[in-house]
Amino acid sequence: MPLRNIFKNCTYYWGFAAWMAYYINHPLYTPPTYGAQQVKLALAIFVICQLGNFSIHMALRDLRPAGSKTRKIPYPTKNPFTWLFLLVSCPNYTYEMGSWIGFAIMTQCLPVALFSLAGFIQMTIWAKGKHRSYLKEFRDYPPLRMPIIPFLL
Repeated sequence: MPLRNIFKNCTYYWGFAAWMAYYINHPLYTPPTYGAQQVKLALAIFVICQLGNFSIHMALRDLRPAGSKTRKIPYPTKNPFTWLFLLVSCPNYTYEMGSWIGFAIMTQCLPVALFSLAGFIQMTIWAKGKHRSYLKEFRDYPPLRMPIIPFLL
């Protein structure tokens, strides 16, 4: 990673973390509209998406043998979280967005929603780039896959 990216990433993550923490921990913070039910549902979404993201990273890790530079098309495995590979090229980004949406619902806080939106925009750019690379590199790449959102984007 280039050195300039470290400063950009740290500013992005630390800046948003401070902004979100300020509002979430402020004495005047208003709990979510639907209370504990909203928090529990959003927490479930967050946890499920984190498990999905982890599963995708493990599947991607297992694609390439140690010490090899060969690239393969990612396909679903027996793990149901990887089935999203049937629909999108970058399900790790799809799951990560789901996690942040869950967190935004859980906290019902504008800075969290803005952080989620900024992350979605950046991950969409990365996903489109990776999707284009897959299409260019592999003639037999599954034609129905989208970059990040099934059937849409």
